[in-house]
Amino acid sequence: MWRGAVSIALALWLSACGGGATPPVPPDINLHQVRSAWISPGFRGAVSPLLFVSDAGTAEVYIYKLPALTVVATITGFVQPQGECSGPKGDVWVTDASSQTIFELSHRGQLDNALNDSRGFPEGCAWDPSTGNLAVTSLFGVGSSAGNLLVFAKSSYNPKVYGTRGQYYYNFAGYDGSGNLFFDGRGTGGNFMLSELSKGASLPHALAVKGGTIYFPGMVQWDATNSELIVGDQSCGNAYVSCLYRLRIGAKSATIVGHLDLKGYSGSPVCDMIQGVVFNKQIAGSDNDFCGYTPSTTYVWPYPGGGSPTQHNSTTDSTPVGAAISL
Repeated sequence: MWRGAVSIALALWLSACGGGATPPVPPDINLHQVRSAWISPGFRGAVSPLLFVSDAGTAEVYIYKLPALTVVATITGFVQPQGECSGPKGDVWVTDASSQTIFELSHRGQLDNALNDSRGFPEGCAWDPSTGNLAVTSLFGVGSSAGNLLVFAKSSYNPKVYGTRGQYYYNFAGYDGSGNLFFDGRGTGGNFMLSELSKGASLPHALAVKGGTIYFPGMVQWDATNSELIVGDQSCGNAYVSCLYRLRIGAKSATIVGHLDLKGYSGSPVCDMIQGVVFNKQIAGSDNDFCGYTPSTTYVWPYPGGGSPTQHNSTTDSTPVGAAISL
């Protein structure tokens, strides 16, 4: 079962070969392996927004034109692309666990920059519009050590490293509008954890989740309209089903105040939507359907209603993971 975007066998392989990390990559180097392999004739004229979806199974990133979910470009050269996040001016950051690299793609899918994670294997990221900082969650560290949270200050290649007491795996992250960072993961015993690195704080702190149980960490995104945190569960109800929770954040706790079910185009529950993105009263993301109800598919659902999708495209995905909107 694919959970957290890295299987146990692959995780062991990554730990064994992770010692040969390269130094940070300067922004002017030509990383020619990441490139546009296919561009639709209509891509140049495509208007915003665009949806970027990473696929660890094909080692590619697909770009969709919204709202119709038409594929307009394919970017190749990755090893194991994972989570994504949107930056300024339409750029999208893509974490690549196996290469220990975080790639920055332009709105047109061109490689603009790359950062190195020599400490671990990056899975998620979040960009802070208040500071220009980029946060990266390393699922776990080299040599089977615990993962961590990296924060790259604007224009910096040397991140600050953070960790929450008792947390081993670090999955996905999201900033609110004030520069507070929220990230999820699992503890040493496999329990779900949600943490906050408050703006200006020297250490993150764990938030006690109240009002329900989240079993396996998924997407994290701030809903500015409702002042709530959206957190995904890849094992909703401790079953092979993905759903989303809406949480109200307190000083030391996060209370579940809402629950969103997601369905595939066949009407069956979504099996594994790892990371989605909320925009314009919609949710875009992909179902890594290892349950076998339908092929793995990219969807658009209504938000906050959830339920049945308004659009879908099942022509590209193999093992989709991340999603981000480029404006």
